Amino acid sequence: MHVLLAFLPRPEGGTQKIPRDWAEASDWFVLFTLGTLLFLLGAFAMWAWLIWRRTTKPEPHVQLLMELENATEREKDATPRTDDTEPNSPWAKSGDWWKKADD
Repeated sequence: MHVLLAFLPRPEGGTQKIPRDWAEASDWFVLFTLGTLLFLLGAFAMWAWLIWRRTTKPEPHVQLLMELENATEREKDATPRTDDTEPNSPWAKSGDWWKKADD
């Protein structure tokens, strides 16, 4: 760090006083930047809370749609397929036809 300070120009008479107007402007810049940062953090926190709230407690009409979708999926899984019970064609054989002994 001290190596880089050697390349900066130094005033002949020592350090110079910074005008108070510049100091006030730099203070306001820092305060504005911090305010913007806190506002953005608050906005993201509010957005995350809103998403969490909508996923854990959906509105009644959305909850009803989700329940109906789950019910149709359960009915679809509960009903047996017609393909498994009987073959499609009269000449088609079941998959284990070779296991059956001839009588």
